Amino acid sequence: MIVEDNAPTRAVLERALSREGFQTTALRDGEKALEHLLSSEPYDLLILDLMLPGMDGVTLCRELRERGGSQSRVPVIMLTARDDETSVVVGLEVGADDYVSKPFSPRELVSRVRAHLRRQRLDTRPDEQSRLFFPGLEIDRLKRKVTVRDEPVELTAKEFEVLSLLASHPGRVYTREQIMSHLWDGKLYGETRAADVYVQQLRSKIESDPKAPHYVLTLRGVGYRFAEPQDEGR
Repeated sequence: MIVEDNAPTRAVLERALSREGFQTTALRDGEKALEHLLSSEPYDLLILDLMLPGMDGVTLCRELRERGGSQSRVPVIMLTARDDETSVVVGLEVGADDYVSKPFSPRELVSRVRAHLRRQRLDTRPDEQSRLFFPGLEIDRLKRKVTVRDEPVELTAKEFEVLSLLASHPGRVYTREQIMSHLWDGKLYGETRAADVYVQQLRSKIESDPKAPHYVLTLRGVGYRFAEPQDEGR
């Protein structure tokens, strides 16, 4: 689904994706888009303009994450004409998986769409452990499900990828650049500060106290690591 109120931009998106074989639904109104998303068959991906008439992109994304049911996990690429930190961080904080600043390259956008869809459809590699268990935390990498203290937790696609990466190698420190590169299959898409937002949002969902994290730890000035058994009681 494409939600963009600017007709020329909407047409460019539709043409670029149609040429690559994607079926698209294009809307210009945030409220109608949310209504359609909540009542239709699930979409594979949502391209969402930040600035929309009526319900803006931030509100739509937040509502979708909170009320979307099976559609709540759909990858969201947010379009913004304002390449500033506030716009990017706000979009990511409400659950967007990625952002593209206008003016954008249709080729790059299609590449990002493919990367998100590939992430959604890839099963865990055969040589990787499919289920990870930690005190109070279970990660099912095949089903992409996370349970915290016996309660299911809804993570966005990118939040799950960050958790899966860190939890697969407890104690190993990953820089922000390495995290972002992992999210994009070796290509460093997006600002590295986005890694901080993903971790912040992840902590808000799995940690009892996000300000004193138990699972995802910070190595100041370097990056992040998942806790090892010896970290207990630190």
